[in-house]
Amino acid sequence: MSIAPRTSQETPAGSIHIEDLPTMEIMEETDLVYHQLCPADTFEDGEGKPFHVDGTHLAAFKFEDKFYAVDNRCPHMGYPMSEGSVRDGVLICHWHHWEFDLKSGACFLAFGDDLKAFPVTVRDDGYLYVGLARGERAAAKRRVIERGKRALERGLKDRSSFFIAKAVTALADAGAKPQEIIQQGLHYGAHKSSDGWSSGVAILTLAANLWDEVDPKDHNLFLVHGLVQISRRTTGSSRPYRAPFPQTKEEHDLTTLKRWFRYFVDKRDGGAAERILLTLNDRGYGKSVLADFVFTAATDFYFTGDGHALDFANKMFEALDYVEWDGAHEILRPIVIDLISRTRHEETSRWADSVPVLEPIFTRLDDIWKENQANEAELDISAFTQTLLGDDFVPIVAEIEEKLRAGVDPTDICRAMTYASAIRTARFHLKNEGDWHDVANIYSYAHALYCVFQYAPSADLLRGIFHGAVFLNYLRWLNMPAARIPRPGQRLDETFESVDKMLDRFQEFADFQKVYEAEILVNQYLEDGHDVDALKRALAHILLREDAELHMFQVLEVAFRHYALTDDTEEKRMHLLAATRYITAQKLMKNILWSTENAERLARGELLSERDDDD
Repeated sequence: MSIAPRTSQETPAGSIHIEDLPTMEIMEETDLVYHQLCPADTFEDGEGKPFHVDGTHLAAFKFEDKFYAVDNRCPHMGYPMSEGSVRDGVLICHWHHWEFDLKSGACFLAFGDDLKAFPVTVRDDGYLYVGLARGERAAAKRRVIERGKRALERGLKDRSSFFIAKAVTALADAGAKPQEIIQQGLHYGAHKSSDGWSSGVAILTLAANLWDEVDPKDHNLFLVHGLVQISRRTTGSSRPYRAPFPQTKEEHDLTTLKRWFRYFVDKRDGGAAERILLTLNDRGYGKSVLADFVFTAATDFYFTGDGHALDFANKMFEALDYVEWDGAHEILRPIVIDLISRTRHEETSRWADSVPVLEPIFTRLDDIWKENQANEAELDISAFTQTLLGDDFVPIVAEIEEKLRAGVDPTDICRAMTYASAIRTARFHLKNEGDWHDVANIYSYAHALYCVFQYAPSADLLRGIFHGAVFLNYLRWLNMPAARIPRPGQRLDETFESVDKMLDRFQEFADFQKVYEAEILVNQYLEDGHDVDALKRALAHILLREDAELHMFQVLEVAFRHYALTDDTEEKRMHLLAATRYITAQKLMKNILWSTENAERLARGELLSERDDDD
C-alpha cells in the first residue's frame, strides 16, 4: 500500500502524519497509547521512515525483520535520523557520524546525548504501531529543553556560533521562555569570566529590553548575537567563589558599608568591594540600596571607562530585574571589575582642563541637591539641548547648576543630554570613522543616567550629569565638518508602491552603505505617517543581519526609548536619524546570520545541501 507523505514547515520533509493515514486507530495498553503508523510491509530492510505523531517527531526502522523507533532528531545538531543508515544494529547519523544503539537509543560517544527509543509492534491488521506514554508530549518538551540547555553550554564553551544557534533554535521550538535562555547566558557570562560586565551579557539584556519591538522572526538571531559575544569573552574557567560576610549578632550599618565600598573601589581592591556587594544582596537589601552603592562608586571618578561603568551597571540592574534576581550572586560580581579597572578620566590629559572647573561644583553638591528637592521648575528640553551643544563647557556646567538649583528634574536634563547626543551622532561625519564609539558612548551613557535617576537619585549622582556634559562638549570636534542632516520635508526622488516596498528599499540602502539615502528615506517615512513599529523592526533587522558589536545595539535601544519618551516631532525624528546613520554606516560580516538561518532550516527538517545561496 502506498502512502503519500505530507510536508510542512512544522515537520521534517517527507514525514508521515498519522492524520494522513486511512482508518487511524489508537490502542491503549497500561500507561502507553499505541498509534498506528503505516503498513509494516512498506518497509525495506534497513530503511527508516519519518513520522509526526501527536507532536512527537520519530523515525521508525526495519532491521533484520524487526522494527524499532527513536527520536528523529540527532541530539548533536538535529539532522533527521530517518536519513541515517543501520549497520550491525548501529544507527548512524550521516552528517557527523554519531552512532547509536538502534534498540535503546544509547549514544556510543561518551559525551553525546542518547536518542529516546519507543516501543513498536506489528498488529494483526498488518500495521506498525508505536507506543507513546500519555505524557510523552510534555516529556519530549522537557527532554528537548534540557538537551538544548546542555547543547547551549557546549556551544558557549566551544565558541561555536552554529552550535549556539542550534541550541537556541531547539530551545525556542520546544517552548522554552526567552527568560530561561537569557538567564542561562547571563549566568554563564558572569560566572565563566574573570573580566567585568561584557558586551555579550549587555546584548542579552538589550534583547530582553527590545523583545517586543523586534520582529519575532529575528528573536533567535538576537539571542544568538548576545550568546556568541559571551562565548568569545569567556574562557570556560569559573570565577573563584566569594562569599558574603558571615552572619553576626550585630550587623554593619549601611553608612559604614557604603564608606568601605567606596574606599575599596578607590584603592582598586576588587575582592573586598565585591564581598561587600554580595553581603548586601545576601542580607536582602533591595535594588535601590545596591544601585546607590554602585552608581555612587561609578561617579566617584570622571566618566569612568568612557561612561561604560555607569552604563553597564544600569544594564546589570535591568538584567537582574528581567530574570527576577535569579542567580544574582553571580550576575552582580563582574560590575566591580568595571568600577576598579576602567580609566578614570581625571587622570588623563584630555580632561585636565575640566577638573579645576568641576571640583568646586562637586563641593556644593549637597546644597545643589537640597535646593533641587525643595524647588520645582520646568525645562525647555529643545532649548536646553542647544545649550548642551555649545562650544565652551564652562558656561554649560554653570547653567546646569543653575537649572538644578531652580528645581529642574535631573531626568529632564538627562533627556536633553540624550537628545544632544543624538544630534552629535546624526552630524558625525563619515571621515571620522575611528571615533564612532565616542558618540555611541555618550548616547548610551546619557540614557543610562536618565534611567538610574529614576530608581537611585542622590546628590552624588549629580556628578554624572556634569561628567556627561563635559564629554559631550569634547565631542564637538567630531561634528567639524558636520554631516548633512535631512531637512524636514526632504524626500527621495522615487516613489514606492507600498510601505513594504519602501522598507525593502531601506534594506537595500543599508546593504550598500548608502547612509544619507537611508536617512532621507526614514525622514520621508516619518513625515508620511507610516507605521513606526514596522520601521523599528526593519532597522533592528538591518542591525541583526550583521555581526554587530555592542555600540550598535546600544544606539538602537536609546533611539527607540527616547522616541517614545517625547511628543516633540523633531526630537523623535532626530533619534531615529541618529540610529539610522550609526547602524547603516557599519559594514560587517554576516556569520551569525548564516549560522542562525542554517540552524532554523535544520529545525524545519530542511537539508543544508538543499540551500540556495542566492536566496
